[in-house]
Amino acid sequence: MTTNPRIQNSGLIFKNMKRTIAKILPLFCWFTLGFTPMVAYGQLSVFPLTIQRQAQSGQARGVINIFNNSNKPYQARVSSSPFTYNREGLQVLQSSPNDLTPYLTFSPRELVIAPGQKRSIRFNARLLPSLPQGEYRAMFSVEELEDNSSNSGGNLQNQVSITVNIAATIYVINGDFFPKLAVKKAFYDGNKKQIKLLVDNTGEATTRAKTEWNLSQDGKTVNSGKVEETTVIAKGERYIEISYLLPQGETLTPGNYQLSGKLFWNAKKPENLPFNVNFTVSPEDIKK
Repeated sequence: MTTNPRIQNSGLIFKNMKRTIAKILPLFCWFTLGFTPMVAYGQLSVFPLTIQRQAQSGQARGVINIFNNSNKPYQARVSSSPFTYNREGLQVLQSSPNDLTPYLTFSPRELVIAPGQKRSIRFNARLLPSLPQGEYRAMFSVEELEDNSSNSGGNLQNQVSITVNIAATIYVINGDFFPKLAVKKAFYDGNKKQIKLLVDNTGEATTRAKTEWNLSQDGKTVNSGKVEETTVIAKGERYIEISYLLPQGETLTPGNYQLSGKLFWNAKKPENLPFNVNFTVSPEDIKK
């Protein structure tokens, strides 16, 4: 858990909160649309971590459950921020044309969760009729509020420190839109010892893709495996990362390779995309 120092005004609270979110959110990048795990981080568990809704008459609703796994009461505040995914991963934004936050309300927005108990937070998204159709998204975060006024005798408003404990993502699709994936290329990242598969989503809805892959050289299979869900944002690109070591622990040797397999996405209406791409590992890649 990352703890920010005491903050003296609401502007600094918001600024520091965003920096903390940017650090912790990559921990949750693998969660899938339509699949709703409950995962603990620090004192809290949240269920689900990703919510996707189709707007009906400009509205979408949902419930997020927060569990207090500790032995003390937890005072929390709910907030939201715009975000996207670039090729490398999650990116928290200051503003976005796809920002859902101005249209989101939460009930309750501040709450106390007793030890070992669960509280439910309801959200409602009301999109303006003038908004263009498309996908709107927001990062939902739960922050612990610590009352430090007893230590300094100061005003409570100026003596609240915040720790962001856990976050989730909310997607609301306004219109009839779907993801559309294509594989562009593969290459070997010698610094990270990873094979990276670049996937393009030309559709206007975000999805989560599972990957089954097979690596071969000169027609012979070198290795194979699976990658769990990776978020590919609407109208964006994303690297699917295959952290690669041979069974004995060695890395790849220089040469030409073929990476083939399938992408799978859309839990409600399953789709798949076969791929077969070539890439080269140079001696310089191995030395990195």
